[in-house]
Amino acid sequence: MTSFDFGRSFATFTTAGRENNARIQIEAVCDIPGADREERCVLAASCKAEDTYGSGPLFRLPNYDFCAIFSAEEYILVRVGLPLTACWRESGRVADRFAGVRITLAEAPARVCADAHEVVRATLGDAPLVGRTELLDDDGSPVARLTYPIKTMNVNDERWVYQIDTGPVLAPDFGRQTDLAIERLDLAFIAWSNLVEGAELILQGPVQIAHSDSCAGHYATARQVAARNEVLVLS
Repeated sequence: MTSFDFGRSFATFTTAGRENNARIQIEAVCDIPGADREERCVLAASCKAEDTYGSGPLFRLPNYDFCAIFSAEEYILVRVGLPLTACWRESGRVADRFAGVRITLAEAPARVCADAHEVVRATLGDAPLVGRTELLDDDGSPVARLTYPIKTMNVNDERWVYQIDTGPVLAPDFGRQTDLAIERLDLAFIAWSNLVEGAELILQGPVQIAHSDSCAGHYATARQVAARNEVLVLS
């Protein structure tokens, strides 16, 4: 079998007028099954607001985090600064915003870890690890599949336990009424272990700054989800 090699996977978007081609490493993939076809969305890694090709200073002030989410036809641009502005999430159709978007998802041979012993040994052996989480509905059917590099892994080689805490990933909210399908996606970090069932997501959103009317973007809302989890080792 194979899995995504995130170190060699990129989203490249070309701005209007072909003024810039921005190649950004892919952080996570979310696949959502549908009646006709599976919808794939990817998360491009964060960077800081910059004056591209400027004469300097190159970082914009006030600064903000920038990242992008793409599907085949839609996009979200996330700009998180302090304070959070009303337009912190810009969404629309790719064809209306960009001259082009290219998604390259490289793959590498992979195997699913059979048990906790294999996960712990692979972790301590510095093997590249990929997480795969299937989110489940009430009857146990998969509603989304999250795939992501495991950047933080906790293991105990005496008790043979492990816990993933990594992100960001893409977390769908199927109860949200939106104009665009991609607007159902939030940024989140994910945690799960071999001691408990399911997974936990902590979602990014506006959080009010104390004693003010302003908000900051922060990971602050936790959600327990029914899920099946796997650790894959790339080779």
